[in-house]
Amino acid sequence: MARAKVGLKSAPTNLASLIRGLYGRVAKQLKVDPSYVSRVARGERQSDAIELSLERELRRIMSLVSANHNETKHRSAKRSRVAPKKKKKVA
Repeated sequence: MARAKVGLKSAPTNLASLIRGLYGRVAKQLKVDPSYVSRVARGERQSDAIELSLERELRRIMSLVSANHNETKHRSAKRSRVAPKKKKKVA
C-alpha cells in the first residue's frame, strides 16, 4: 500500500515533533538506510551528500520553528493591545 503524497503541513508547535524522523526523511531522499544516515551524523562514516541533506533538513526545521515562534509572538502581542471592555455603571 503506497502512501499518498502530502502537501504542505502547518508546523508542529514543538521542536521534538519536527526532529522526529529526521534520519528517515534524509534516508528516503537519498535512497539509503536510516541507520547509515545516523552513522554519518555521529561521525562514524563519511558522506558529503548525507551531510548536505542533513544540514538542509535542519535548516528547514529551524525556519519552521522560527516562523511558528514569530507567529505566536505576533498573536500574543495583538491580544495584549486589545483594550478590555468597560463595564457600564448601574444607577
